[in-house]
Amino acid sequence: MDDLHNTIYPRTVGSRRQRERPAAGGAAHFEARLMAEARRAILKSCLRVVVYGVLASVPVLFGAVQPWVRGWYVAAIFAAFGLTLWRRPLAEMLPGVRALAGPGVFLAWTLVLAVPLPMALVAVLAPFRARVLAAAGALSGGGAPAWASLGWGGAGGLAWWSLLLALALWYAVLRDHLGSRRHLALTAGLIFAVAAAEALYGMLQALVPSLGVLWVDYIPGGLGNARGTWINRNHFAGFLEMATPLGLGLVLSQVTWGGRTVLKTFFTAERPQRQFLLTMGLAVMVLALLFSKSRAGITGGFLGFAVFVLLARRGTGRLPLSAWLVIGGLAALVAFYAGRIGTAPIVERFLQLDSLESGNGRLDFWRDSLQIVADHPAGIGLAAFERVFAVYNVSSMIDQRAVDHLHNDVLQLLVEGGGVGFAALVAGFAAFMARRLRRLRRMRLHTDPLRYFLAAGAFSGLTAITFHSFFDFNLQIPANMIYFVALLAILEAATGAPVAPFEAGGGRSVRQSPHLRPTR
Repeated sequence: MDDLHNTIYPRTVGSRRQRERPAAGGAAHFEARLMAEARRAILKSCLRVVVYGVLASVPVLFGAVQPWVRGWYVAAIFAAFGLTLWRRPLAEMLPGVRALAGPGVFLAWTLVLAVPLPMALVAVLAPFRARVLAAAGALSGGGAPAWASLGWGGAGGLAWWSLLLALALWYAVLRDHLGSRRHLALTAGLIFAVAAAEALYGMLQALVPSLGVLWVDYIPGGLGNARGTWINRNHFAGFLEMATPLGLGLVLSQVTWGGRTVLKTFFTAERPQRQFLLTMGLAVMVLALLFSKSRAGITGGFLGFAVFVLLARRGTGRLPLSAWLVIGGLAALVAFYAGRIGTAPIVERFLQLDSLESGNGRLDFWRDSLQIVADHPAGIGLAAFERVFAVYNVSSMIDQRAVDHLHNDVLQLLVEGGGVGFAALVAGFAAFMARRLRRLRRMRLHTDPLRYFLAAGAFSGLTAITFHSFFDFNLQIPANMIYFVALLAILEAATGAPVAPFEAGGGRSVRQSPHLRPTR
């Protein structure tokens, strides 16, 4: 019996130890998983702080036009990209090859324009610049340099290129961040809140003409116009014409779609208060856009509204009564307050013609810039327009002031980026908008009103700012550039398939979007 006990007991002890080892190992594994989840939660929180911090603060210091302010936002975007890359593989963050082709070629070509190249290559790609450098070397007695860049931007061109690279990374960050429906709604809501606050400040500037922009009250040309925290009313209008259709989509997404209780649910206990506040915010935004007195901005805003209505009607067949209540209430509020304030200054502004005395010789600028394109088909390089145009500005000389922008983003893109950069970026943007419009037309509004109306709002805002860019330089302002890219990301996220959260080791699963009709 003892022998039998001694024979069995070691095995029993051994079995107990073997049973304890997996238990200890399981506890360690569980603790490691908790630590990993805690790290992921911290990364997500830091990423949200950076993303929402950029969106909420970028317009505050005059649209981030100062280089030192712009540098901080470039650094913040790089940090956000690093945090996203820590959480998710790079291959999953980047869009497809078709989406990358246009912006990738543009970034590559503008970098080539900014970096030094052998003079023999410069003579082939930019013969006019090579001749100028050779003549300058002969006059100075030092001879032509052995290396030179194709463009005239110098270090400023590289600095501006770093901003464009940051915008490309910003798109990748937002594309990943907006995969969640909750984050999509929060991002749109934050842009709406910033626009409403800026519009309210702009209306104070219109009502109190002595009120400047923050501490800048010594520019008499802008007093009495709604400008928010932008110095230039046109750039303020550019921001509002992007944000207003998105805000309208956010408001309409709160309406209950389908069934017979649409009007009834509109008058429930909580919804009228929320809808009224959102509609009041939209009314202030439209009023601020009007009292910015930006002709191209106001026209672009109405164009964006028209595009939004067409998209909404296509998705619904007809708008329900609750949606007409929102739109009608918005129009009534705008008409009432505009009548009380007085619309005569807006009408007078539309009746004015561009004059040299007002500093708006846009047609002359555009005509002179065509000679730059003829001499530099490869492009003059990023951030080089001001120094080059001073030589070509022969049609209008305005009080000896330097012309730093062409007041036409599309034409300035051709001047600075050359034929290669211009074709790559314009073709890429046009292809993106065409693809998203096709997806938007296949969406089922009643399945997911939030995604549908945010997609319609983002598309309409992009259409409005594109129109405005033919008459001004909104997309040379860092704040407007950041919001422009945000609308691109919202449009893609709203028209694409919802993305499941990333799990370490498990990859990412993408399910078919329920609000899209199956393609044939």
